[in-house]
Amino acid sequence: MPTSGFPPARGIPPAVPQPCGEGTGGAGPTEVAGDGPTAGSGRPPAAGGGPTDGLAALVPRLAAALPREAVVDLARDLIRAVTVNPPGREARAAAVAIPWLERHGFAVTTYEPRPGRVNVIARRPGAEPGPTLLWCGHLDVVAAGDPSAWPHPPFAAVLDGGRLYGRGAVDMKGPVAAALGAAAALARLGGPRRGTLVLALVADEEAMGRHGAGWLARRGLLRADGAIVGEPTRLHLVRAQRGAAWIHLRLRGRPAHAATPHLGASAVAAAARLVLALEERVGDVFHPLLGPPTAVVGRIRGGDSPNRVPERCDLVVDRRAVPGETEEGVRREVQALIGEVLRRHPGVTATITRWRWAEPAETPEDAAVVQVVRAAVRAVTGQDPPEAGTVAVTDMRYLVRAGIPTVIFGPGRPDLAHAPGEFIPVEELAEGALLYAVAFAGWLGVAGA
Repeated sequence: MPTSGFPPARGIPPAVPQPCGEGTGGAGPTEVAGDGPTAGSGRPPAAGGGPTDGLAALVPRLAAALPREAVVDLARDLIRAVTVNPPGREARAAAVAIPWLERHGFAVTTYEPRPGRVNVIARRPGAEPGPTLLWCGHLDVVAAGDPSAWPHPPFAAVLDGGRLYGRGAVDMKGPVAAALGAAAALARLGGPRRGTLVLALVADEEAMGRHGAGWLARRGLLRADGAIVGEPTRLHLVRAQRGAAWIHLRLRGRPAHAATPHLGASAVAAAARLVLALEERVGDVFHPLLGPPTAVVGRIRGGDSPNRVPERCDLVVDRRAVPGETEEGVRREVQALIGEVLRRHPGVTATITRWRWAEPAETPEDAAVVQVVRAAVRAVTGQDPPEAGTVAVTDMRYLVRAGIPTVIFGPGRPDLAHAPGEFIPVEELAEGALLYAVAFAGWLGVAGA
């Protein structure tokens, strides 16, 4: 999930309040000129006739069709459906989302890799053929921690001062509700004219997605011509993310009495030097949106007595990678650093006992999905969105690996994710829903009643 560092989001005109429930939201069919993005091309729509032409004229109708109060209520219900991972139990949140999706014309399929670990894929095709747009968000959340650190109970979904408080308010049940609200607004205007809108509500993102987006992608169940991952970005456009290697290392030395350290070989001393070597590494790679790679030793345990030269020390390293780096290259780099350190500590050996890799991901600036999201923000605000990279690891990587150009874009402050007192401003939730609706319309058109 993205981290802090984004400047404040620019104000977006609030949508016109709309009573809850079904409705047309308008007075007749609306069509957007153009044939849509070229499927699989990654190229932006053609100038002067692409799907983003006429979007500004659609904004008032989409805003009027947006069920704002119902979106807030939906977000509250999703927060109350506790899905802390582990164990996940995303079926609880799926049971909230599925009736909403079916009520707005989506065909829903569920996949359950393990009991309770439910993934939802909802599809709504247009009347005409065209490319597919995927919106992807996760239903699991991290633990709330100490409830006393929260201004309100973390799963009560309290509204206070224009803010919705609760675990998952930004990461990412609020964005899920915004996307479902956007889908409802499009449905009220008649649904997509062309192509297919797919909403994937997935499990297990907070534990690297093995039972969620990763599981679906490996089976070919996530297919699209462009995708939006709805993680909170403060409504900034993110098209690059770091990857990560989680590396478990075990160093073994030679024990001896602390009074005669020259007879031993300290695993802890070697580990201390290795920690500095890893964290002080100056790479020759620099990404314009993400900066350089980083490494942090998040855990170290060694020794068993103050009067004994330590025989063993265990480390866990978080090594963040940037696009252009590979798993093989990062492994070679780590092994080279280990070799340099051990040459200074005769008698100590090191073994990588566990290695877990999540690749970095990037989408080209001229990809159709990048252009459509930019156009949606421009139609609503009159300006292009700020652009950034995220140093976190998200489900974007699975989609890019599957050949789907993908951006990350969603409401909410990233620095509040996983934090006590997590909240999302109600107005920003509505802003996100409107921007999603305009982006959906830019890609798919609007069929009319």
